[in-house]
Amino acid sequence: MLSKSRYLKGLKCQKVLWLNKYKKEEVFYSESTKQVFSVGNTAGDLAQQYFPNGELALVDDYANSKSIARTKELIASGVTTIYEATFATESTLVALDILHQINGKWHAFEVKSTNSAKPEHIRDAAIQYFVMTNAGIEIADISIMYFNRDYIKQGKIVPRELFTYESVFSRIQSYIPEIPENIATFLDVYQHEEPTVLIGEHCTKPYACEFANYCHTLKENQPILEEWANEPKLSTKVDYKNEIAIEAFLHENHYPIYSFDFETVMDGIPKYDNSRPYQQITFQYSLHYQKDVNSAPIHFEFLGNGTDDPREGLIQQMIQDFSEEGNILVYFIPFERKRIEELMRDFPKYATELEGIKNRLVDLLPIFKKHLLTERTKKSASLKVVLPTFLPQLSYQDLDIQHGMAAMDVYRNLSSSINNEEYEQKRKNMLAYCKLDTLAVLELYKLL
Repeated sequence: MLSKSRYLKGLKCQKVLWLNKYKKEEVFYSESTKQVFSVGNTAGDLAQQYFPNGELALVDDYANSKSIARTKELIASGVTTIYEATFATESTLVALDILHQINGKWHAFEVKSTNSAKPEHIRDAAIQYFVMTNAGIEIADISIMYFNRDYIKQGKIVPRELFTYESVFSRIQSYIPEIPENIATFLDVYQHEEPTVLIGEHCTKPYACEFANYCHTLKENQPILEEWANEPKLSTKVDYKNEIAIEAFLHENHYPIYSFDFETVMDGIPKYDNSRPYQQITFQYSLHYQKDVNSAPIHFEFLGNGTDDPREGLIQQMIQDFSEEGNILVYFIPFERKRIEELMRDFPKYATELEGIKNRLVDLLPIFKKHLLTERTKKSASLKVVLPTFLPQLSYQDLDIQHGMAAMDVYRNLSSSINNEEYEQKRKNMLAYCKLDTLAVLELYKLL
């Protein structure tokens, strides 16, 4: 018997399909993925309140034959809203998040903890619809229910406002004809030994595979991994330098100068008042200030406590820390600019001061993307590439946190630290990471 989740795994990779049945002990989920699952479970519970007073079809903790029988009983008894309605046909079982009657006709709703209906959700809805209709129930429409990106939390979460939904009935039709053949193919996979599928793009798209660590240990993938590891090192010799553009940049952005960087965290279900689903909440910043070429940089920083809304305290300290004159260097200006605009929107009493800070932002990225190039940085001008290319003595490799997603994960779990020592160590790690970001930008400026 195939479940919906295994059918979808088969579409992604038949090896994953096989491993999910026979080698589940090899699964590894990152902290970010675990957070996605947690948000999904909570979203599913909240979405039931969008269509309240329904009946749950699950008898055990998972969908099975008992759930199928229970679903039939609920339909026969006239229940008009069923949660986890379960159906099976063609050796495939599905459990729909919400089955709800509108004007006497059944409408299917699949809940996703996203801000829109993604392409992979359409294939999800297609297998749901195929099984339900072949099991004998007539479905008038099927929709993906997701977070309303315009919802603003004020007090308790209001599910009717948090969620919206979109019919995908017409979009699933092109996938329906292929489903019987796919089911037969996937069931046949179980009848054979572990298939050989080489690692590639499918390992990360549309989401990271939970068996990636396992597959990287397999003999058949070693030549690929060795090829990746042994790519010829690109020269750090400057291939192109636009001295006129660099001189103009330095003339316009002279000392005193600041270097600035935000870190953010996103929650699908808004955690704080005056915030939206998956809004990037600024919880940390690092700031370096240098008065002139001969003076030592002064460092400022802010980090929330992991429990309370960090934004207003962050704003107040920003205004204080930016009290001196000077342009503010950032790396990829749309990010910091957008975060400041959001702070202005959500805390309008600080709009004037924040507008002044925003107008002082200057982007260093275009210099290293257009006007100072090496063979390596032609491919990517991200800070994680540019920094070790031009300033190899500055490295993220020695830090416990080496990228923004890791910082987000650590901050999200900061308040659940088991003791004060762990709490302080996490804060120390986050501060060190963000501090290197702004020191790196300042040092690249000095390099120019």
